[in-house]
Amino acid sequence: MQSLSRALTVLAELNRQDRPYGVTELAVTVGLHKSTVHRILATFCAHGLARRVDDHLYCATDGLSSLRRTTTPHPDLLAEAATHLNCLVVLARPLPRTGGTVLEIAAVAWPAPAGRPAGTGRAAASPGDAVPLRASALGRAYLAGLPPAEVEGGAELLDTLRRVREVGFAHNARPVAALPRMVAVPVPDGAGGCAGALGAELAHPASLAEIRRYAPMLHRAAARLGPGQADRRPAPAAAASARRQGA
Repeated sequence: MQSLSRALTVLAELNRQDRPYGVTELAVTVGLHKSTVHRILATFCAHGLARRVDDHLYCATDGLSSLRRTTTPHPDLLAEAATHLNCLVVLARPLPRTGGTVLEIAAVAWPAPAGRPAGTGRAAASPGDAVPLRASALGRAYLAGLPPAEVEGGAELLDTLRRVREVGFAHNARPVAALPRMVAVPVPDGAGGCAGALGAELAHPASLAEIRRYAPMLHRAAARLGPGQADRRPAPAAAASARRQGA
């Protein structure tokens, strides 16, 4: 029972403050060895009780209620986009406990080849994985969807986000972390902000002309994935705007 007591002590401390913890800080706070805390956190992440923010930081999820979350956000919309584009589609959202500064994979969907239902398969990215904001297409698409005044960064980042807004999408020519090559667009939140990012796998390095073909479908799907939009198709004006952005 000692191992259970240690795990509960770590879980209680992780939920005590609404912020990420470093492994060393958490170990010192609860009086356990760093390697012990690291193993406990790995177990929590595997069961949805914690999230890995980056290489050194962890934060709590919504506690035990996270064990009951088994549904994929908007599975039909994601499966539709994956089948239309014939590739892996990834939905990423900000982690609430980090103030929207880190994204995590919320859901993945595959196209539906013969014998395999849409939305299933072996993905390079998995729900719960952390997404680097600046290095990934998903992260840059999310940042580009925020009001510019809310984004902090140097001139190089701000110039990159300006170009993303102009062309309507972000993309990675190489895999980043556990993510494949991707093209991504922001998911609007309906209030002038951004609720996350929607990305499609690039099976091989592609030209900008090829990548542009992904953008209109991604924009249409993203418009329907935003809060309060899941059951409504985009208005004609919004669809036209999405087509112009992806042109």
